[in-house]
Amino acid sequence: LSRGQHLSRAAPAAVVGMSPGFLLEPSHSVAPAALPYDATPSISGGARVRGRSLLDPDVAQYSEMVRMPKFLSEEDMALIRAAALQHQTKHNVVGTQYLQSGGLPDELLHIVDRLRDMAIDVDAQHWGLLEDFDLDVGDVGARTVEFHEYSKVARRTCGNHYDAGSLFTVDVMLSGGADFEGGEMLSTLRSGGSEVQTVHAFERGDCLVFLSHKWHSVASLRSGTRCVVVIEFWDGTACSGNHRCMGRPPCGDAELTIE
Repeated sequence: LSRGQHLSRAAPAAVVGMSPGFLLEPSHSVAPAALPYDATPSISGGARVRGRSLLDPDVAQYSEMVRMPKFLSEEDMALIRAAALQHQTKHNVVGTQYLQSGGLPDELLHIVDRLRDMAIDVDAQHWGLLEDFDLDVGDVGARTVEFHEYSKVARRTCGNHYDAGSLFTVDVMLSGGADFEGGEMLSTLRSGGSEVQTVHAFERGDCLVFLSHKWHSVASLRSGTRCVVVIEFWDGTACSGNHRCMGRPPCGDAELTIE
């Protein structure tokens, strides 16, 4: 990977269906017998590879999904839910609410900034993307800030995909364990035509931080309501559209580079 050629943001993330009979394993259980590059396996079963090579989903799949327990307060989560309700009322949409539409509400700006700074700290410790691309905090914007509801009146699952064109994705759990059954957060290791799904612990107030090019999904909801906020950070301006920005000005004008 190098500067000089662009990582397309016009193409949607690849999406595949969840394989029937997939294997659910405890978090940190995947330990591939052979990695496709010279790397030392990490404690989590991933690989200590740093820098821009992690934009390749075949490499990113071995990276850690980092859990930050109870990162958001009850007050933070209440503000997010209130913003989602306001957006839903305004746009009459159930399911996904693009909270950045028209510009993030003032009460959410400090929350998103904290999540961005946390993701950057995690990157410095685990992945080194910003260092390799010579980016700093001011270069990183929120591509999308999405409130997702999983319920009988909204979506019940999210197929296996990666968030093409972004750097880091932060998922925040807004629901408690008693609020729903099913809906586990999963990551996928794909090798030799087979897939292994790993379940990640994810409780109310927790953040899961991971490379956007890491395969992930949500298992089918069996009952109740599961609410999360998902933020993708990229090397572009913060989007203010009622959509997931695909690089159309003025939503985002910077691009990553890839060979």
